[in-house]
Amino acid sequence: MKEKRNDDGFRLSDNRRRAESLQIARQNDEFKKEENKRRAEAHKIERQNIEFRTQENDRRLNLLKIKREEEEYKEEERRRNASRMRLSRDKYENNFHLLKLNYESKIKEGPTHICSCCGGLWFEYSIEEFTVEMLRNKGLPKEFIDNVCYLKNTIIKLCVTCRKDIMLHKVPNLCLSNGLAFHEVPDCLKILTELEERLISPRIPFMVIRTLGFCKQFGLKGNLVNVPMNVDTNVSILPRSFSDTHTIQLKIMRQMKNKNAFMYEIIRPKVVHTAIKYLIRQELYKDEGIVISNDWIKEYSNERENFIVNDEDKKLNVNESRGEVFDDDDDWNELDDKPISPGDTETLLNDETNNQNDIGIKFAPGENNRPISILMDLKVDELTFPKIYCGKQRKIKENVRLTYAKIAKSELRMFDRRCGRVSKLFFTYKKLQTRKFSDAISINLRKTKNTKNVTVAQMLNRDYVNGLIHADDAFTFLRCDRSSPAFWEMKKKELLAMFRQLGCPTIFLTLSAAETKWSELIVILTQVLENKVITLEEAENLSYEKKCDLI
Repeated sequence: MKEKRNDDGFRLSDNRRRAESLQIARQNDEFKKEENKRRAEAHKIERQNIEFRTQENDRRLNLLKIKREEEEYKEEERRRNASRMRLSRDKYENNFHLLKLNYESKIKEGPTHICSCCGGLWFEYSIEEFTVEMLRNKGLPKEFIDNVCYLKNTIIKLCVTCRKDIMLHKVPNLCLSNGLAFHEVPDCLKILTELEERLISPRIPFMVIRTLGFCKQFGLKGNLVNVPMNVDTNVSILPRSFSDTHTIQLKIMRQMKNKNAFMYEIIRPKVVHTAIKYLIRQELYKDEGIVISNDWIKEYSNERENFIVNDEDKKLNVNESRGEVFDDDDDWNELDDKPISPGDTETLLNDETNNQNDIGIKFAPGENNRPISILMDLKVDELTFPKIYCGKQRKIKENVRLTYAKIAKSELRMFDRRCGRVSKLFFTYKKLQTRKFSDAISINLRKTKNTKNVTVAQMLNRDYVNGLIHADDAFTFLRCDRSSPAFWEMKKKELLAMFRQLGCPTIFLTLSAAETKWSELIVILTQVLENKVITLEEAENLSYEKKCDLI
């Protein structure tokens, strides 16, 4: 065959015959598709050769130049390019419009969906709806479904975390049935103010909460001091002969020798008496041995005319007023002999009289009591906030292991917003921070050099401690504190590592949310906090004070 193809006539006829047979075969769609695929793969392999690719590009460029000399081809190419650009522009405009509409609809959605298992507030994209039949079809027993779905509804809503564990036939750690559900608050506790709650709580958290500017945000300064106090003594200083409408002015002091009050408010003795009568019947108060004596102290019997105020005065000053004294030493306790600096104070008193210090009852319930560490006091949350826990201890199931961080996450994310108070938020924050410091110190003490344990003699040796400070080993436990040098050192290393891996950034973008101007956020907060749905126009017309309270 090879010898025959040396003949020009035979080779021409053979090529013509092959072309005709190939043309007939290409009428089959499968053969044509397979041949095109084979040719594309062969051409792709050939273009891996740089010399071949260069020659092909030059050949195509020369062929395109020749074709562009024709006016018809040139006009057709212009029309084709214009059509492509127009379609691309329309597609971009449509995409931008769709993106804008999608953004405007997304910002109207908030964490308003409640998980039936953990009771947390979630966004719509994190929730999946089921029915009992759907869960039964997935192989889940009815008893298991009733256990994990604490909130009974026709439609079962499960968040991402709970759904993952439930589908594996596991009870989620943050399931309300594990003992994380709140008790129903009785009416006698719902109406308590902050100071009235302090009078009936066996623990008082001394912490300095300050206002930050005019935006009505709050900040915490200094340390948290957990001081036990006698509830019977607190309640016994209140007169019992008042009716439901009578009020008195009361000041809680850190120490009686201090000039400024820790808390100052107009309270209702009748409400306090009713609340404490309910609490002393609860198991937690019985375990603490809290009882109310019938022998009332008559020390303030001659001063009733000074601290009784009229109902009209009560309406003018129903909000909590605080005169909180702080010092720069976080190790303050009730046994210190030195008084707190009365000049460096932060006061929120509605001072309408010049002789306010001479009006009302003034007493220090925690004076001469030794503070208790919030890490050692196992019932500090329940004893500090009876309005939240209703005098009942949180009972976690024995087979469930929960850290305090997970418990705090469950409380703050729950649909019941009773833990959203400023004092409770700062209390939880300080307790979490103290626990992190304690754990970090424990870990650092186990990080030894030369396989030797750290002894008391070494810690008392000034040279040894100075060596730890010089090597920065004494500061590593502060990495969990966002404002410490150790924290910023860690962030600096992370930033330098990012530079080495990704290179120098070309732009820095800082965004600051103007919450009071964000009407969609106000609508979401009103729905979550007040269980009321309002329109965007109503949200815009709310007063600045109302918006600040919601935020």
